[in-house]
Amino acid sequence: MEVDQNLEQRINIKFLVKQGKNGPEILQMLQQVYGQCALKERTVFKWVQRFREGREDPKDDARSGRPSTSIGNENIDRVRSLALSDRRLTVRMIAEELGLGKSSVHTILTEHLDKKKGCAKIVEVE
Repeated sequence: MEVDQNLEQRINIKFLVKQGKNGPEILQMLQQVYGQCALKERTVFKWVQRFREGREDPKDDARSGRPSTSIGNENIDRVRSLALSDRRLTVRMIAEELGLGKSSVHTILTEHLDKKKGCAKIVEVE
């Protein structure tokens, strides 16, 4: 939700820049509409400058660094198979067995396989 709202605000900034509004005016408008969820002053001014310089895409730039590879289809399948083979396994046990990080296993179970924690075990969401 937060990411979508940030993108929405950047689109609004782009529109208001094209309308000839300045940074402080845009910031005030965003604060009126989004309240506490409005982008910070520094962020608004950064995007105002980018759009004034001719930028058209309101999405974030790609970030440098190595992309995450632990949450791929292969590992999702491996976690699914292991979790289904023994429902008593914990996140830690699955992580150790597959050589993955606990946070990666937890993300796979909760976000990709729709499992949730129940009595220290991962169970189906009903």
